[in-house]
Amino acid sequence: MTSNPAPRTPVRMMLRGALVPGMIALPVLAGAFWAYAGEQAALSALAGAGLVLVVLTVGLVGITAVVMGPAATSMAGAGVVYLGQLVLIVAAVLALRGADWLDGRPFALSAIAQTVVMQVGQIVGYARARHEIAPGSLERGGAS
Repeated sequence: MTSNPAPRTPVRMMLRGALVPGMIALPVLAGAFWAYAGEQAALSALAGAGLVLVVLTVGLVGITAVVMGPAATSMAGAGVVYLGQLVLIVAAVLALRGADWLDGRPFALSAIAQTVVMQVGQIVGYARARHEIAPGSLERGGAS
């Protein structure tokens, strides 16, 4: 009795590649804004970077479900995940819009910086992951 192993996907390495630098950037960005503009800027930077960390992580988990599904629907599924991320970010920004403690510039700059850091981490994780291009190529030792 043989069982089919789950298909290999690069998502696990992409998740690690995004989360590790994202978690490091969170206190670094908050600390940098604290040193530059004070406590309110640090809280705003922490909120912006934290929001991006959560939304991009949820998106990567969503991509895991998309990759495990049928290949014919993967592009549509990825589009849904992307739109979901945009909706989450817009909803959070609208919810935080009236907060007295929120300073818009540190929030936006740290969110942009966190996005770049996590996207680069995702790309590095994808490049480092072993994933098959042609089904079964890893079992054949890469020869076709």
